[in-house]
Amino acid sequence: MPINLLKMPDVVGVGVVTELDYQGIFLLSVCSRRSNCLVKKARITVPKLKFCFEKCDAYDSFVIGVKIDMMKWYYITSVKHVPKLDLEGVANANTVLDNEASSNIEFGFQTNERFRYRIERDSEPMEVQKEYQDYINSIFHYSGNYELCLSMECEGPLPNITNVKEIEIVHETVDNQFLTNALTKYPDTESLYVGSRIVGELPEDSPLLQVQNIYACRCGPDYFQVNLIQNFVGRNLYLESVTVTEQDLIQFIQKWISNEAYHNLEALVIFVDNPSSINADVIRQAIEFEEYDRNEPEKRPEYFLFDAPFINRGEVEHYSLRDKDYVEINRTTDGKRAFLCCDPGHLEFFVPKI
Repeated sequence: MPINLLKMPDVVGVGVVTELDYQGIFLLSVCSRRSNCLVKKARITVPKLKFCFEKCDAYDSFVIGVKIDMMKWYYITSVKHVPKLDLEGVANANTVLDNEASSNIEFGFQTNERFRYRIERDSEPMEVQKEYQDYINSIFHYSGNYELCLSMECEGPLPNITNVKEIEIVHETVDNQFLTNALTKYPDTESLYVGSRIVGELPEDSPLLQVQNIYACRCGPDYFQVNLIQNFVGRNLYLESVTVTEQDLIQFIQKWISNEAYHNLEALVIFVDNPSSINADVIRQAIEFEEYDRNEPEKRPEYFLFDAPFINRGEVEHYSLRDKDYVEINRTTDGKRAFLCCDPGHLEFFVPKI
């Protein structure tokens, strides 16, 4: 026998709301104004919100979820932007969120048997996106920043949301103009993860160079990689599939030593495209360094804590600096120390905060 949740005492209704998953909470909140009030009384909060702009059935789709940690997030809802609503086989939604009833709710199951639904809207996408951001904020009492995942498959303008601090870009390839457009649209971006192969030249005034934390796992032409390394002003730079020369890396280290550049750098990690392309001896011969003395281990920090806020990275990593593979480098102007590990396949350059 169905039970009317809204006729129960508030304490009971709130208890039921707290047992729902995130998409259940959202669905309940849009059923009526009374159910919306009940959801807000439950004071459900979330650690972080994530938005994804992607393709769904040839249409641009706006997916919203809760980010639990660096590797896990849960679905709340998704909005598919369509030119015209198809009223057959779906539920018309005259909800708190959409007073003009210009939406449909489509229910279904994914292949893993997890229940999913999405909302179709024929309203102007830019208005819809901001509307949903504000609404999600209200029911989850959220005022923090946002993670945004972008796909180059989408044909419409970049999503109309605010306070974006982290961006993830996924596609087979991404050009530098798209990066420039995204970082211009969201100028407060602090962390960028690019899972696509980057193509095209990187202008010296690119906003990419101002991002504090960059992880690019499929780097593109030589010009892009070298220019990014030479002009990076942020804290953490992690590059995979890179093509660089020993002279490029020597120039980087020498600029750090002289304090000419990289004033804020905490970590540079490079994995080269060709695993045998770095000659570590050539690099060591070009700089002054101090090798590890196992008789005086206390002269070095025990670990470098690599806690860069990269999207899709797991737990914080600890790198043992009391190891012969790391040499110590001192900056001439202020005595600040860095630790370098270099072999034919990769380079690590860490600057401890102490």
